[in-house]
Amino acid sequence: MRKKLMITLAVALALVAGLVGVEWTPDRSVDSLQARWARAPSKFVTIDGVSVHLRDQGPGNDPHPIVLIHGTASSLHTWEGWVAALKSQHRVVSFDLPGAGLTAQFPDDDYRIEHYTRFMEDFLSRNGFREKAVGTASAALTGASG
Repeated sequence: MRKKLMITLAVALALVAGLVGVEWTPDRSVDSLQARWARAPSKFVTIDGVSVHLRDQGPGNDPHPIVLIHGTASSLHTWEGWVAALKSQHRVVSFDLPGAGLTAQFPDDDYRIEHYTRFMEDFLSRNGFREKAVGTASAALTGASG
């Protein structure tokens, strides 16, 4: 019985190691990712020491911009369908949160909601976005959705 268990565990471990070996790929450079995912109208701004990937589309003189905030494990690309539908009549801004998409990580690795909230307040106020923001549940936690 014990020998059978050890063989089963060895086979399972070998399968897992084999799958990891087959599926593993090295990290890609930021430059290669930007070449693919940060084409126009993407741009980068620095907020609180973080390089932020954003897209600002539609009429630049719209007094009521719509800011789209993605959720956990996502990126500004989540909103591409909405941006396409809205940008002809509204200024629409989408961006990658720190540590997501092409936005850099927080330099201090502090990912508490309070830190995200400060970051969101700084991002919105420095870019003049105060009127409207649409986001997911994690965006609502920062108080940035209204």
